[in-house]
Amino acid sequence: MIQQERSRSTEELAEAADLYLAIGRITRVLRRSGDLGSLSQGSAGALGTLVRSGPMRLSDLAAVEHVTAPTMSRMVSGLEKLGYVERTADPGDGRAQLLSATEQAHGLVNGLTSARIQRFAATLEQLEPGERGTLIAGLTKLVTLLDDRSAD
Repeated sequence: MIQQERSRSTEELAEAADLYLAIGRITRVLRRSGDLGSLSQGSAGALGTLVRSGPMRLSDLAAVEHVTAPTMSRMVSGLEKLGYVERTADPGDGRAQLLSATEQAHGLVNGLTSARIQRFAATLEQLEPGERGTLIAGLTKLVTLLDDRSAD
């Protein structure tokens, strides 16, 4: 479905900019809550996806992370050198390879997630239950809408 762009008021654009900047700031603050070591945000995200979702092809991982296959290939090579990712033959297609997170990667991701999630949960506790519900619903819908737009 093609949506025609409409003109937005200065107030709407300012509100969008404020929210965009706030989300970026939240991400930066939470990123400092764990020991990423030498991993970039993109590599940490890809590794987290492999830990949570299980083995997958490089092209599928690139699609989930919204990056190109060459970009994902560079990230995976770095993760492989660090001992976080292994490649194995795809049982469904011997020409293809599956990427899997190692035990070391599981430990790293679970440790990062734990520190970040604990800090985030402690902060969310300071919101009223209704505020938390509204925030979760709004952000979930926003992510869905953004994903839908990137698929066009």
